[in-house]
Amino acid sequence: MDTKDKVEKRPTACNASPKEEIVQLTTREMTKDEHHLATLGYKQVFIRSFGMFENWAATFTTMNFVSGLPVLFGFAMYTGGPQAAFSNWTMVGGLSTIVSLAMAEIAAALPTAGGIYYWAYVLGGQEYGPLLAWLTAWYNWAGWLTIVPGIAQGNTNFFVSMLEILYPTAAVLKEGWFAWCISALTISLAAIPNCVSQWTIRHMLRGTVYTTVVLMAFYFIWFPIAASRRGGFQPASIMTTFYNGINTAVDSEGNTIVQASNSYCWVVGVLFGAWEFYGYDASVHLAEETLSASTVVANGMWTGSISTWLLSVLTLIMVLFCMQDFMGVVNGTYPNNWAEYLVQLVGRRGAAAILAVTWIDGLLCTGVIFLSAQRITYAVARDGILPFSKTFSKVTSKHHLPVNAALLMVVLTIAICAAVIGSTVAFSAITAAATIGTNLSYLIPIVARQTIGRKHFKPAKWNLGAWSIPVSIIASLYIAFLFVVLMLPQLYPVNAQTLNYAPIVIGGITVIALGGWFFPFSLGARYWFEGPKRTITDVELAGVQVKGCD
Repeated sequence: MDTKDKVEKRPTACNASPKEEIVQLTTREMTKDEHHLATLGYKQVFIRSFGMFENWAATFTTMNFVSGLPVLFGFAMYTGGPQAAFSNWTMVGGLSTIVSLAMAEIAAALPTAGGIYYWAYVLGGQEYGPLLAWLTAWYNWAGWLTIVPGIAQGNTNFFVSMLEILYPTAAVLKEGWFAWCISALTISLAAIPNCVSQWTIRHMLRGTVYTTVVLMAFYFIWFPIAASRRGGFQPASIMTTFYNGINTAVDSEGNTIVQASNSYCWVVGVLFGAWEFYGYDASVHLAEETLSASTVVANGMWTGSISTWLLSVLTLIMVLFCMQDFMGVVNGTYPNNWAEYLVQLVGRRGAAAILAVTWIDGLLCTGVIFLSAQRITYAVARDGILPFSKTFSKVTSKHHLPVNAALLMVVLTIAICAAVIGSTVAFSAITAAATIGTNLSYLIPIVARQTIGRKHFKPAKWNLGAWSIPVSIIASLYIAFLFVVLMLPQLYPVNAQTLNYAPIVIGGITVIALGGWFFPFSLGARYWFEGPKRTITDVELAGVQVKGCD
């Protein structure tokens, strides 16, 4: 398929009836959304019924700050303390919103499921497109593949912490295999609504928004009331409190050996915000199920990002001022130090109750994350990138859902969760690898949009105009910064127990992707991969009547 044709044949999306039906392509009539997708090379397979709320919720609940902030709260406290936590979170949130704007402009023109690698193909042109699409697909797929176990494991830490509060003498709670079983159960439960129908998916998205509201009520009502009745609020100086806890070695006299400076510690703490602020492409992966996709997907991305940023900054401020004992949180012994924070603030029963709601929210969030991972798996399989692609690109006949892709994700993500058994740094490595992988997949099309794809990219009605270039430059520099920062060791001294394994994970993904591309004997993708596969022909498109908008 000619690259230029794919970009230029683009109708404007409009509102359509939200009936859950598929217009058969054997007819000569299509909706504008279906025709737009067809000009990009794909038949309409999924049911289009999602609107702006669901698309916004996909990004908003993927970020899910109400449970995402507590996941690495303990990490943030020993990698810079409140000062670094607030400055990093605020900075990363703002820069991530800029990244979402750069991506939204491309999404408006090319709204397809798994769209990131499709963008790379179109923007790379016939000369570079196949290679860029191949690399982007592997980074994006691997990134989401590691996000799922990262979210599930973080949620497991909430659950096990709750159990430790209620049953402090239960030895089984300290066993790595027990945590792995909880993570496996979480992933399995998260997969179910994504394999049933769009009705269950819609209510999963809405349910996550509802639990977000409940947890925000805890943060802004229960927390300040509890703080006023206990030790009171922290003084304003809490916002400038810095703590360097990444130096773990001590000399013969018990003094800490400083190997990492405060500046280095602050940089390492960037992961606190970076783990939260990405996944804006969740809106993109629902593009083929969204009405008026060209505008709704773009708006879903940036509004989901900016609403998360603004609400989460206010939440973090409240959390920091309500903290009762900073060093107590740093030295907490629960699987997640957030549990120590809660016990200090609302007592053991209150902490257990909040952790229970947080676990429910995290379970729903895992389902939303799984939704995107499932759609990406389907999309890359549809274009022949994965082994056994024919199997994993199948959809069910009744509800048009990629169940085989879901089963693959369940098996792989549960296997990845096994890495946390007996390891103190595996969780941080998984979170860093997920963040790096997805952001690298964002970087490729953003750079291509302003370089080799600049001449033949035709913006949609929703675009950044003159702001496109500066927004893309800032987004690219930020992602490059993240790439370096998240590769750094997070604890000193560096040994097998404290090593940041994220570079090894990302290196492995790169080796697989490049190895698969350059493999000799005509087996490598460079010999046969020409980009996304068309599932609709020009003959089928000829003479099609596009239904207008009332």
